[in-house]
Amino acid sequence: MNDNARQLTRQALSLIETARYRMGVSRFIAVFIDHWAYQQTGLYSPTEAFPYDLGAVASKLSHLLSSAMKADPTSDILGYILSESGFYKQGTQFYPTPPEVARLMAQINLADTPRPDAEFYEPCCGTGINTIHWLERVLETRGAAGIESAHLYLEDVDRLMVKGCMLQLFHYFDSRGVSPASMNIVALNTITRKPMGVAYYATAKPAEQRRPSGKSSLDTIAVAS
Repeated sequence: MNDNARQLTRQALSLIETARYRMGVSRFIAVFIDHWAYQQTGLYSPTEAFPYDLGAVASKLSHLLSSAMKADPTSDILGYILSESGFYKQGTQFYPTPPEVARLMAQINLADTPRPDAEFYEPCCGTGINTIHWLERVLETRGAAGIESAHLYLEDVDRLMVKGCMLQLFHYFDSRGVSPASMNIVALNTITRKPMGVAYYATAKPAEQRRPSGKSSLDTIAVAS
């Protein structure tokens, strides 16, 4: 994590701490991610509202985290926030992959030999850091065209992780000015294949509908289970 992102992340953690005695840190973050994901996509209305005095805190937090993700697009900003906030104590036992390990895995798994397209599947996507480093490796070895022909298939049993993964990936695409051909992020039990009620399906827009250069261009739809 670079210095700018680290400073922004520390500010975010200090801001989160102000919610400890009103909601509790873990609950506040879970509700915050629900609201932020809904604001970004218009999908899956939050089931819980913030206390009136924490709405402004949540708004400021979204700006800090967004700035941190854009300052260092290949750092796991949300993973770090969740770890520092004790999410490893939750039922799904959240332990994020260190970005250095994610980078090594991408180098091992992705050959330098050009291919017309590429596919990436991860059954436990978490907040998306392995996917981000796979995409970064594609960008380094094949350029933007490599990502534009890529298809992502991501799953996690935790609905909150699916929403967090979507948020980080959209920030990555926006920061790099690229979009994959398609992206599926689905909450389901990877063993039983039971859907968990949240699914984001995104496809690249036709060329004539895309944003100006330097911005990602994804259409997002969702199917609730």
